[in-house]
Amino acid sequence: MCGARAVLTISLLVLVTSEALTESCPTSEWASLMSFKAALNEPNFGIFHSWRGTNCCYGWYGISCDPTTHRVAEITLRGLTVGDNHRRYKYTKTTKNGYMTGHISPSICNLTRLSSITVSDWKGISGNIPWILISGKIPYDIGRLTQLMVLNLADNHISGRIPTTLVNLFNLMQLDLRNNAIGGPIPGNIGQLKKLNRAFLSHNRINGRIPRSISNIYGLADLDLSLNRLSGPIPFSLGQMPVLDSLNLKYNKLTGRIPRTLLASRMSHLDLSRNALRGPIPDVFSETSYFINLDLSRNNLNGLIPKSMALALYIGHVDFSHNHLFGKIPVASSLSHLPPASFVYNRHLCGKPLQPCTHSHIHKHE
Repeated sequence: MCGARAVLTISLLVLVTSEALTESCPTSEWASLMSFKAALNEPNFGIFHSWRGTNCCYGWYGISCDPTTHRVAEITLRGLTVGDNHRRYKYTKTTKNGYMTGHISPSICNLTRLSSITVSDWKGISGNIPWILISGKIPYDIGRLTQLMVLNLADNHISGRIPTTLVNLFNLMQLDLRNNAIGGPIPGNIGQLKKLNRAFLSHNRINGRIPRSISNIYGLADLDLSLNRLSGPIPFSLGQMPVLDSLNLKYNKLTGRIPRTLLASRMSHLDLSRNALRGPIPDVFSETSYFINLDLSRNNLNGLIPKSMALALYIGHVDFSHNHLFGKIPVASSLSHLPPASFVYNRHLCGKPLQPCTHSHIHKHE
């Protein structure tokens, strides 16, 4: 009898626990995830094999819920090998159309307690073979997700523009949209993202100017806008940002002069290569200058290499090649390690590590 009662008790406990777990996932959020799943297609990974039942907070691959509110908090889908009921779903060379395709359903915008969205390829296992390759546009109503701190849609084929509602994500800390086909301008009021500390928008088709409002983001430490179609001048206010440590603007169509503030800032990584910048390199280096990487190559820069570079505390990699610089390269211990490749393809530039200077090198201008 005791055994039967124990079995009955355990059965009731399992039933109650199961019901509690089921109730922990709101029906509306379950429906939103079902719509999200329906917009995607992945025939081989088994990512969605665990998406069974009505409780999206229990055992669903890539879904995490807040333990207190039981609302969906994170969606993390990467191109990983997924296990489901002791089965393994792997990408092999014989797998055809093995990657996830489709688009991001607007239904995701109904999950208003989301703090993190990651739908991004991961090539650590498959080498250069894409595991996830979604297309379509970023849902316009993405701005409804005001609790969002991480938005990572990198390494896909997303097109369209960056929705203007994105600036409503007041808690956003990391934005990663690199390696897509996004076009149009950066929202002019992107500076409203006051908590943003990392923004990666590289390798897209973004055009227009760099919004000055970006400099209003106090804690922004890493900004990558490279490999786009940005034009116009570089806002001088970018060099006045107190935390910005890495700025990458290479492979754009930027014009005008290099703002003095950029080279006088506390940045350690600055890449302005392959643009149409002109004029001299600002002579503003100082004892606090600490550049791990400084790349100004393949522009239309002219004039002398600043003598103040000799004052720099540290200069690691430098590339001034493919410009119109002339005169003598400053002699300094901070520059003595630089190879000839850092200075080649300039006009009348001389001194170590290039050829010795002559009278014509020093005095002949363009």
